[in-house]
Amino acid sequence: MESEVQYTTLIHHDLTRLPSGNILATVSDGSKYYKEDTLAEISYKTGKVVKVIDFKRILPKSMWKSFARGDDGKMDWFHQNSVDYDKKDHSILISSRNQDLIMKLDYRTNKIKWIYSGKKRQSWPPKYRKYLLKRTKKTTITGGQHGLYLLNQAKEIENIILYNNNISVTNGNQKTSGKYSEGIIYKVNDKQKTITQSWSYGKNLGKQNYTAVIGFAQKLENGNVLLDFGYKNGGKESNIIEVNSKGQQVWNATVKNASIKAYVYRAYRLDFYPPNYSFNVNQ
Repeated sequence: MESEVQYTTLIHHDLTRLPSGNILATVSDGSKYYKEDTLAEISYKTGKVVKVIDFKRILPKSMWKSFARGDDGKMDWFHQNSVDYDKKDHSILISSRNQDLIMKLDYRTNKIKWIYSGKKRQSWPPKYRKYLLKRTKKTTITGGQHGLYLLNQAKEIENIILYNNNISVTNGNQKTSGKYSEGIIYKVNDKQKTITQSWSYGKNLGKQNYTAVIGFAQKLENGNVLLDFGYKNGGKESNIIEVNSKGQQVWNATVKNASIKAYVYRAYRLDFYPPNYSFNVNQ
């Protein structure tokens, strides 16, 4: 087991670069009791922590007070697995796997802008209810999701993408939990506090592509989406699929028979050569 100092300084799932150049990273609070529920802004000039957001100070005490302890003795009640910065309104997008929750915070004030969760409205303390997004018809409740990122924003409308593992950890959809995993694009209306599912892929693949942990969805410049079913068959393989807007597969690759592990945390499509590259066979 890591020493307390090692664990406190560990960057575990994600980080992003702020406009200032500083790094915003998912870390732990350094205590003996909790883990993976804190954000730290790190100065790129000095390497020192200049801001800390502890989600125990933001979300209801009932979420973390008596959460079950893991094998290491710590409460992994939040398990933050992604962070994204929106420079248009100086806010951050947060994904909490173990609360089956996504949310947006004003980064300057740490005030909540909106929350989306399967947790029933009446279960939230009254002061939080004004932030809860109402889902429109046929909009999926996420479960154990990964990779929440902003695609674009126009006035009060935000388009976001995530990978829905579809495992009900605490507040997910128990009826569909474990039956499939999928990539989803949502449209959030911040003014009306509504969320609408505008695109998804993976449900038709069924249980064979279900991943209890790990996974990612990337929107490509050509409009397609690259999906990483990164813990298929209990981690014995990973399936990476590119689909177009019509839900048609245009690329499919499976990683398996690895000597140790075959899970892929995230998959990205990158340009192999720069756009202006040219090759002359005569040279």
